[in-house]
Amino acid sequence: MSQTPISTNIITRESPLPKGWAYSVIRKFAMAVSGLVLVAFLFGHWAGNTVLLQGEVAFYEYYSWLQSHPLLHYSVWIAISIALIFHLAVGPRHWLQNRRARPIPYRKKTNQATNWAARSMMVSGTVLLLFIIVHIAQVRGWLNFSGSESLFQNLRSGFTHWPVLTLYLLGQLALAFHLYHGLWSQFQTLGIHHPRYNYLRRPLAVVIGVGIAVLNITLVLLNTEAVQNFLEKLT
Repeated sequence: MSQTPISTNIITRESPLPKGWAYSVIRKFAMAVSGLVLVAFLFGHWAGNTVLLQGEVAFYEYYSWLQSHPLLHYSVWIAISIALIFHLAVGPRHWLQNRRARPIPYRKKTNQATNWAARSMMVSGTVLLLFIIVHIAQVRGWLNFSGSESLFQNLRSGFTHWPVLTLYLLGQLALAFHLYHGLWSQFQTLGIHHPRYNYLRRPLAVVIGVGIAVLNITLVLLNTEAVQNFLEKLT
């Protein structure tokens, strides 16, 4: 008597296309790893940008040091570029698959595990992408606000324009929400969980997400003329 074989597939596909990105587990893992690489870069990027507070000489000394270590400099940018490409390639597809998984809305929708940050990942991600494009254009000199070839002056001058400053602040607000939900999801995807410590995952995501945003906002505001004038009056 023949028996019907029992399927032992662990990973199921959401799409009939024989592509790796069709696997939900693979997509989540790619998002988690690329996200952690980008978070590590954000801390290093902020630490390097603190030289803006030390003046133009210190800024160019730091810039020259980076140029004198090409292996470190370009390996970091290659890693960041790959992580960002993975994130941009996988994120929208994963979001669309989740939307298609429930084409008919619930009669009564109750958001339990999800929250506003989770439901707005595409919105915060889009704002971040716009911010990154403008920031790179400013750093590369494609957007010149100072009228000179000085990278230091161009960065400082950009903050005197309210549209640029507003975009920077909105970008950091979007970053806080994006990191908060992203990190919490990454902990789950990478298997970083234990019944005794699970309650710490969400507060840790809040601290890291909000912390990076606050550090960046503080750095930006300290480089604005209005805040500098205010601090000079206090001293």
